[in-house]
Amino acid sequence: MEYIETDELEVTDVVDRIGTGDAYAAGLIYGLIHFDNEKALRFANAACALKHTILGDVNLVSPQEIEEVMAGNTGGRIKR
Repeated sequence: MEYIETDELEVTDVVDRIGTGDAYAAGLIYGLIHFDNEKALRFANAACALKHTILGDVNLVSPQEIEEVMAGNTGGRIKR
């Protein structure tokens, strides 16, 4: 059994908590299809963190935006 831990992503301006668990689960499923286990977990964590900044039930970010957060771009500026 493998234990994987990710870095903590602090969300200081939470807009909406609804849907964050779904965003995490969807991010993990997407990640497991496209990446190794560690990167999949980091992808899910970043997807969940970004969802906290979006009003409503649906995570409206792209996989590229999630990967930017994974790469350390946590300045809070989303490119649309």
